[in-house]
Amino acid sequence: MEVLDYHKLKIFKTVADTRSFSKAAELLFLSQPTVTLQIKKIENYLGITLFRRDKKGVILTEEGKILYEYASKILDDYNLLEEGLSNLRENLQKSLRIGASTTIGDFLLPDILPSFLKDKEGVKVNLFVGNSKEIEEGILSKTFYIGLIEDEVHSNKYEQFEFFSDEIILIASKNTDIPDVVAPKDLQNYRFVFREQGSGTRNIVEKRLEKEGVKIKADMEISSSKAIARLVANSDYLSFVSRLVVKNLLGIHLKEVKIKGIKFTRKFYCITQKNIRLPKIDREFVNYLINIEK
Repeated sequence: MEVLDYHKLKIFKTVADTRSFSKAAELLFLSQPTVTLQIKKIENYLGITLFRRDKKGVILTEEGKILYEYASKILDDYNLLEEGLSNLRENLQKSLRIGASTTIGDFLLPDILPSFLKDKEGVKVNLFVGNSKEIEEGILSKTFYIGLIEDEVHSNKYEQFEFFSDEIILIASKNTDIPDVVAPKDLQNYRFVFREQGSGTRNIVEKRLEKEGVKIKADMEISSSKAIARLVANSDYLSFVSRLVVKNLLGIHLKEVKIKGIKFTRKFYCITQKNIRLPKIDREFVNYLINIEK
């Protein structure tokens, strides 16, 4: 006999939050057929239809909205129960779940985590790395409680604070003859490789250039900053990346190209879902981030 267990409810809520079966599968580290099957099992058990499709993805039916309200409460209570039991068992391994956008996950967290974890025995870290949009969705679905992203969010669903200052720079191969300084309008004369849509780096660059009346197209899109740096080093493409990504490559394989009158500075943000109580280890990590540059 089918039952509405924690596993099924978590899948259902993640699909509802992300409005996508494929995104839910990625965030939950499941295959899309598995997600589809579990949703179908819930629908068969209750005798209702939970989702319908529109142009932007899948949305809840009226019956689905009712289940979502109760499922959210059940999952919250389950998490509180789990934390309470964990605190009573001294030898139970703690788990720190973090979602980080690509630049932070690949180039900043590897320096931050070892320092935080020092003298913290038995802490297991689960790190999901994706673009900023995926991290925001993961926070809402409670796939992880802490999200680290490269752009500010404009939604009352999140609590957020700045925790690191970063700079985005324009890079080119050291072997190209591009000048060390270019005018904004001259950018349209070059070929560019960009991160994918939804990337915090790309969002910031495009918004800043639009203010200068400059619009450049992506001749190529790659979802990995590491791959972009290597491609640029071996081609005549240009790209915008965090200085963190190429700090060990500048002057060797890559060079920085400055843009007259423009400098891309940004803050990295820590986000959590509003009005929820974080587990103890997550609260400790948030406090660590708050004081990291002080």
